[in-house]
Amino acid sequence: MEIFKVSYKVRRKNSDEIYKAFGFRHHSDATQYYVHPNNQSINGTTSLCQPIGEGLSLFSELVRSARNGDSSIDGDYFANDDGTQIFLSIFMPEDWRDNEVIESNIFRYDALLEENRITIAAYDDMGRWLDGDMEHLRPLYKLLPCFCLLLAHECFKDKDFNQLFMRYISDPVADLFVNLHEDFYQAHKADEYEVTYANLSGFDIGGWLSFRESYKVIAENEAVVKQERTIKVDKFPEKTFAKEYRELIPVLPEEFETPKAVKAICSAITEGDAIAVLFHGPAGTGKTMSSKLVCQEIGLPIMDVVNCTENLDEFVLGKFLPQDDKILFKESYVTKAIREGGAVVFEEINFAKPQYLAFLNSLLDDNGFVRLDNGEVVRRHKNFRFFATMNLGYFGTKELNQALYNRFNIVVELATLSDEAIRKMLTTRVPECENVVEKVLGVYHKLKKKIESEELDVVISPRNLENWVRLAKYEGYVHAAENTIVSIAKCDRVLEDTIRGIIVLYKWS
Repeated sequence: MEIFKVSYKVRRKNSDEIYKAFGFRHHSDATQYYVHPNNQSINGTTSLCQPIGEGLSLFSELVRSARNGDSSIDGDYFANDDGTQIFLSIFMPEDWRDNEVIESNIFRYDALLEENRITIAAYDDMGRWLDGDMEHLRPLYKLLPCFCLLLAHECFKDKDFNQLFMRYISDPVADLFVNLHEDFYQAHKADEYEVTYANLSGFDIGGWLSFRESYKVIAENEAVVKQERTIKVDKFPEKTFAKEYRELIPVLPEEFETPKAVKAICSAITEGDAIAVLFHGPAGTGKTMSSKLVCQEIGLPIMDVVNCTENLDEFVLGKFLPQDDKILFKESYVTKAIREGGAVVFEEINFAKPQYLAFLNSLLDDNGFVRLDNGEVVRRHKNFRFFATMNLGYFGTKELNQALYNRFNIVVELATLSDEAIRKMLTTRVPECENVVEKVLGVYHKLKKKIESEELDVVISPRNLENWVRLAKYEGYVHAAENTIVSIAKCDRVLEDTIRGIIVLYKWS
């Protein structure tokens, strides 16, 4: 039985609404929210159906209840040691019966998945199995526990799907719902299952992993992480560095706040427990800015910022230059930092040619030093600090040499900036955009989802948004987008038209 394909042919007689699904209905066109790269519909459209949609609604209620540690809906799902068997038991909320989403006498569903075999069972308010065969359950009601069970299995075996699902649990919005529905369908639309109806009351799940229990542990750990804590930052004494170098300590605009994850490592850098720090993450997440924020927090001058895509060459430590009638070695600010203390920042370090980074192996060793082209050996000053940034998987990048990677004391992955951070940045720098900033964020998220889902070799970052709102002051948002947002498509005409289509969805004036 190809239950995923069957699900599009089945709907409730009393309503075509997908219960608790943002007003979506059976066969709703949700193309504006998301199109899966493997979508094979004639028109390339995304449509939703009741059985999958309501399975997603019900299962998300169960997981949200487990994550929150409440009893808004009772039940659990379990997996055996190798994940080849999944068992689900879910007590149906009263409103699902009141609204005739399920039959009035069904109070609990059990379901068991063993390879491609699904067994389901329904029980009354006394916990008694509703005897008979599956035919006494109308088609939609027997598909509901099937999809809840398969969603449990999908979350167990597919980390990417589970991560997306957990985002939806934390922030249930329409576009994530469509994304989950479509990914789930496209991954299994050709799968066949043998579905039977039988009493599962005596099924033994002893020793199986309970996901309600595991979510309880996760929730407890997340609560600890979320607890407000005072982060003490140790700074370099004011006169640690020469006056001319103290002027190089960053002083950043007030809209830049040091993230807690970055602030937490400051004291380790000051005290010398961390000499080298690597920030990595997508474009526009503030990797270089994080280096500057650290240095501002601890009072550390940045002696040089080296862009490895352009400026890193064999003369990074200095070069011989003619002076009067002599040829003298002139050391770089990188070398000055190594000799006298201070920080250097290497941007996009994984763009650099490995031979130009070779000196870092000795510099970042326990007894750090560099050998200059004039033969001098410069020992690393106790107050020298090295910061590097990199994007992973971008065109032109390389894998960082493992020996060099291991020399970083701290490696920080910076997540995409939150909406709150982007909103603050845009409205502070370009106050004129305040009345449309939510629309700008809407365009940003729609484009990000398309890029990620289709694995496109393009990037949209908060920098693009800032350029857009700045130019829009002079020619409006639709026209300004051509040279700031549409241009990220890099002459891909189809993508350019898609971006224009997203932008014109919004009213800008």
